[in-house]
Amino acid sequence: MKRRSLSFGFALALLFAAIPAHPVIAQGDAAAAKPGRDPKQPIDEEYTKKIREYTTEPFFLSPLVDYLPASKTVPTPKATLGDIAGAPTKLPYSKEVYEYMRLLAKSSPRVRVFSIGTTEEGREMIAVAVASEALIAKLDANKAELAKLGDPRTINFNDAEADKIAASAAPVYYITGTIHSTEAGAPTALMELAYRLAVDESPYVKNIRDHVITLITPIVEVDGRDRTVDLYNWHVKHPNEVAPSLVYWGHYVAHDNNRDAMGMTLKLTQNVLNTYVGWKATVLHDLHESEAFLYDNTIGDGPYNAWLDPLLTNEWQMIGWNNVQEMTRYGMPGVYAHGDFDTWSPGYLMFIAATHNGISRLYETFGNGGTAETVDRTLTAAETERTWFRQNPPIPHVKWSLRNNNNYEQTGLLVSLAYVANNRHQLLENFYEKSKRSVQKPKVEGPAAYVFSANDPRLGSQAELLRILQKQAVEISRATAPFSVTLPVKRVAAAGGRGGRGAAAAADAPPATPATETREFPAGSYIVRMDQPYSRIADALLDYQYWSPNDPQKTPYDDTGWTFPEGFNVQAVRVTDVKVLDAPMQRVTGDISAPGGVAGSGSAFAINGNGDNALATLRYRLKDADFQATEEPFDAGGAHFNRGSFVIRNVASADLDKATKELGLKVTALAAAPSVKMHPARAARIAILHTWSGTQTEGWWRQAFDQLKVPYTYISTQDVAKDANLNAKYDVILFPPAGGNGQAIIDGMPMWRNPMPWKNSAETPNIGTWAQTDDVRPGLARRSRRQPPPHQARRRRQSDHLRRQRQPRRVQQQR
Repeated sequence: MKRRSLSFGFALALLFAAIPAHPVIAQGDAAAAKPGRDPKQPIDEEYTKKIREYTTEPFFLSPLVDYLPASKTVPTPKATLGDIAGAPTKLPYSKEVYEYMRLLAKSSPRVRVFSIGTTEEGREMIAVAVASEALIAKLDANKAELAKLGDPRTINFNDAEADKIAASAAPVYYITGTIHSTEAGAPTALMELAYRLAVDESPYVKNIRDHVITLITPIVEVDGRDRTVDLYNWHVKHPNEVAPSLVYWGHYVAHDNNRDAMGMTLKLTQNVLNTYVGWKATVLHDLHESEAFLYDNTIGDGPYNAWLDPLLTNEWQMIGWNNVQEMTRYGMPGVYAHGDFDTWSPGYLMFIAATHNGISRLYETFGNGGTAETVDRTLTAAETERTWFRQNPPIPHVKWSLRNNNNYEQTGLLVSLAYVANNRHQLLENFYEKSKRSVQKPKVEGPAAYVFSANDPRLGSQAELLRILQKQAVEISRATAPFSVTLPVKRVAAAGGRGGRGAAAAADAPPATPATETREFPAGSYIVRMDQPYSRIADALLDYQYWSPNDPQKTPYDDTGWTFPEGFNVQAVRVTDVKVLDAPMQRVTGDISAPGGVAGSGSAFAINGNGDNALATLRYRLKDADFQATEEPFDAGGAHFNRGSFVIRNVASADLDKATKELGLKVTALAAAPSVKMHPARAARIAILHTWSGTQTEGWWRQAFDQLKVPYTYISTQDVAKDANLNAKYDVILFPPAGGNGQAIIDGMPMWRNPMPWKNSAETPNIGTWAQTDDVRPGLARRSRRQPPPHQARRRRQSDHLRRQRQPRRVQQQR
């Protein structure tokens, strides 16, 4: 990995190594509590024995998790798992995890379970709150106090009042697990963590319970979790056969479900954001699995996202390095921060907190890829290298168990929870300060607002973008009268320049005062004010991003640009003139929609061709109507229509009016169709084609078609291979990116060993019925089950030929 310099890294390491093991801002004697059990509280001897048995090395334990306290009234996870959390023979389904959490809530006044929504396939998502009886009894009152810190306008920016609240309120630490389905350890770790927080009377855990509300969503991607368990159980029942990989995680996407925190298209993202914002949580901590043995990656590497409050980046450093120091002090190898995560893109689930004035956190803990089994693992030299940011690296060869994973996850979480408990006053003060600075953004940082004009030619797409901001809890206002603002005049590129901010200027030209112009916006224009608590997420999504090609980080971890107005092809005017905030406007309530419906009377109807997505929805909704697409522009009914506009006939005006009002499409009724060249715009019969080797990207396509209510048939490459008359069924076959190369798509997978079914069955009841096959291996080419693809057959023949050539030589040498 490329680094800025060894001296910089070494200095930074020394700086943060100086962070004390027990925080500076201690609040009472409880903050000094040492980790370890309360000798007065009995332990569950059998459970504790199993913890040690399933942990493969003693240094994969910590004094926080090397025992389990006993309770006469509260059941341990064994009550539903049949064994301890992290056992090598058990991955629980979501219903088992939920059953235990609800059993815990029934048994302890310190636990409550909330339903927070459902997935695309209707499975429930939950949040489990664990805290002292006193905090549980006043959850709503605590939310109300945190809401005042989250919106300083409600207390008139009274810093003294805010300080009083910060001193008495309890921060909410929100933990989410298993957004990535093959990263399977978090549910059992969080089951046991909830038990520990509810039952353990050790001073260390009691301090957390008395001062922090821990909120847990044990499974984020519930659809994929249950399919993962299906495949694991299939593997256990068929130990001598190769199981198929997890072809589908969620209903639409796999790994990229953790890239949805900007667009908010998936229900899991919406449910987590609503929970986080609703509870006014201080921290959102997402659990992942990949790195050995625990990578606290939130600190990351530069560049940091440019729209974040600097207080947050400081909090990353403080909490992250405390986490590394404490776990290293416990003797647990392979705990580190920094790494190669650049913290630039705001698309990750945990970034919901970062863009909503909280603290985002993420662990990558070592996992075994969707199995409960203990596995021998050999690490690479890069993974075990001792660097300035990883002074206690993981060991190169390890027998890794699910229990090891659970130990690391729980230990890291408890250390972080203790830090928040001990520093809650400061962190809540920071929450207030970040919220206050977000509201003060127009006068301190800028801009003042973004304006979406009511005369934008693509009002439907404009409404789509604004609805995403609404999902992000951004406040949107609408002008009740025309208004004017002062804007900088866009510079024209000089000769040889590239324009924009990088435009070249004449060498002898004196510095000029930026020219300005006045622009008027009509009534009905939307205004996204920056004097609001969640101005940062709005600014981050609507502004332009600039990733420097000269940045030391030469390999961006993820997206470098995402400007939403460009993506939606709508106008969003960035306004720095604070007078825009004085324009007459009203706060929008309810979902934003574009104006629509039929104006005028006549038997023909025209809709301007502006490219809005709703036009496709309308075509399929009125599948029996006659749609014609114009091949040239025209004027009619007092309006101008672009080339590609729709002229619609054979539909009742009332039906068209109802549909277009719902879709936000303006229709002009005409006495007769225009005299321009047109061609039929038929409702094409569509198929979306997928492979069995990768469904990640095409899932986004399916989701878009489903959201637009455009019907399609979902077919695989195997279906195409069997059907010689595709034209009879489909007018269009869309083949989204599938990963791999063209030859692999044609050949499929190696046909060796057993067939690998992907089917809904008694053994795999959670595999969806929308896509099934008896064997995922065949590709686009038709061939028998036992016949290998041509390139593999060729390699086998070449291998046999070489073996025959070498055999006499080996025999002679043996002689």
